[in-house]
Amino acid sequence: ALPPPPPGGHNVAALVLGIVLILLIVGGNGLVCLSVC
Repeated sequence: ALPPPPPGGHNVAALVLGIVLILLIVGGNGLVCLSVC
């Protein structure tokens, strides 16, 4: 699996990147649904 993240601000950066990716995926799915519907 993935190696454990180093302690410090890297965890916060990974958390922010994950949240942004989730928002982009959810937003993209919403736009596709709106354009199709």
